[in-house]
Amino acid sequence: MENMGYDVFGDMPDVESMFRTSRGSTYAHMPDSTTIRNRSGANHSDTTTGLQAPSTKTLYMDPKATTAVGSWIQDESTATKLVPEMKDGKFTGYALVQMAEDHYVPPSKFGPEIKRKAGDVVTRVPVALKPAVGLHPVEIYGSPESPKGSKARNIHFGNQITEVLPKGSARSMPIPIGGGYRPGQDTIQHSLNPLKLASGGSVKMPNNYSQGSWKLI
Repeated sequence: MENMGYDVFGDMPDVESMFRTSRGSTYAHMPDSTTIRNRSGANHSDTTTGLQAPSTKTLYMDPKATTAVGSWIQDESTATKLVPEMKDGKFTGYALVQMAEDHYVPPSKFGPEIKRKAGDVVTRVPVALKPAVGLHPVEIYGSPESPKGSKARNIHFGNQITEVLPKGSARSMPIPIGGGYRPGQDTIQHSLNPLKLASGGSVKMPNNYSQGSWKLI
């Protein structure tokens, strides 16, 4: 029987908060914006369950932003990457989907000519670094790039968050962290360190695991 409660995170150090998504998976959120997911197989074609490897970085997006990012990152016809937007060396609270290589589509009866260069920004979305009810966790594992022919298997788009709890809470009451802030709002306290990525709790990664280029944030 699968255990989708929060007790599996009880012995993990540095858990800042925990949350549940609409399909029943539970997550531990760490202070450095990484997560460990306790996967539920409910309503999935893949019914495997249990603790997953820690993410390299986890962002939180509203449904509109999640759809916009996913439609590009999971498009097999293009090479794209998800990167933080930086200004004067500081994270702005937005993420960008950029072309990872040149992309050309000749004109046809199905549409006009399309020319894009590597580095072109195709979408810009607000993101949060802490979970809140109504947002989606977007977990990045290793490289944030999605090569042509790939559906970005290294980026997991989680379901909508239904509750957020501080570690050790005995109640399953939805508690929006940050008082219900909006992603990208000026009052968000961003804690990204450009030089630091977490080990992500007590789950040990394999030796060949790569953190990829998300070291930018």
